[in-house]
Amino acid sequence: MASFVIGVIDVESRQSEIEKAMKNAETSLNAEGMYTTDEENDLIRKSLRGEISKAEFIKRAVELAKHER
Repeated sequence: MASFVIGVIDVESRQSEIEKAMKNAETSLNAEGMYTTDEENDLIRKSLRGEISKAEFIKRAVELAKHER
């Protein structure tokens, strides 16, 4: 049971770190007049959580970039 609780805390801590990093990046981009879409942010979060590989991230990012033109 204790390891389960520690695991939950680790996941929550990691999620908090990801959201803090996302907010910092968003603030920096916005200061430069650049903005990201919800779809781009979701893709970044999936990558940071390890839900998709680096190769899959790049593939999807390129697809998003092509559709934004």
